[in-house]
Amino acid sequence: MGEQDDARRLIRRKREERAGLTASAPRPGQLEDRPWSQRRPLNYESPGRAPVRPSGDLPVIARLLWETHEELLPARAIRWTATHVMVVVKALTPPYNQHELVVWLRVEDVFRTIPRRPPARP
Repeated sequence: MGEQDDARRLIRRKREERAGLTASAPRPGQLEDRPWSQRRPLNYESPGRAPVRPSGDLPVIARLLWETHEELLPARAIRWTATHVMVVVKALTPPYNQHELVVWLRVEDVFRTIPRRPPARP
């Protein structure tokens, strides 16, 4: 048993030391260096159980919350559960089809029409 534990630790250590794993993890403040399609918004949340097959293809408006701002973007809902929706947001600037943001959001952050905002108070 002791030799097997040592072998598992060695394998785990080698995986952690690989350059690909550490290079892909973002450092604090490095998020802006990556394309927006590789970032995760703050309101990203995976459901406990996700459907394997697409549920449909509906046009929606997705609310994405970033560290610095909030965005409402046109998107396509492709999978959903009772509590979450997987949306695909295409880039708004060229090249349009090269970068897509695919994220799970809570149903409260996905709209079929433009959401109403409370009037701003002066």
